[in-house]
Amino acid sequence: MKISLNLAQERELHRLIDYERSLAEANADPLFRCAFPYRPDNDLQAELIDLKVLSLKQGGRGNMVVISSYGYSYFPEKARLEMRNQQNARRDVKLIAIAALFSAAAMGIGFLLGLLAR
Repeated sequence: MKISLNLAQERELHRLIDYERSLAEANADPLFRCAFPYRPDNDLQAELIDLKVLSLKQGGRGNMVVISSYGYSYFPEKARLEMRNQQNARRDVKLIAIAALFSAAAMGIGFLLGLLAR
């Protein structure tokens, strides 16, 4: 599933993940997942729930919001796509450079053959 978030949504997701990691990690190993209070009046939270980045859970103290697997995988997936785009851009530059060198070599050879044919 490809998720597209705007800047405000990305910042909120990043803030929630950082907060959770600051409380729930020991030696970079996750210990537990945090639950955040559900706020029906928070439009940003509602957008993230609609995009399935956050999940709404029923709890004993009321509704809570947790980060879904899509939320956790968003930033690594985004970095992977950016790296792939950079690799594709480098490949395109290499192909253009090879084509330019080939055309220059062909022109040079054609010029020399023209001189020899006289």
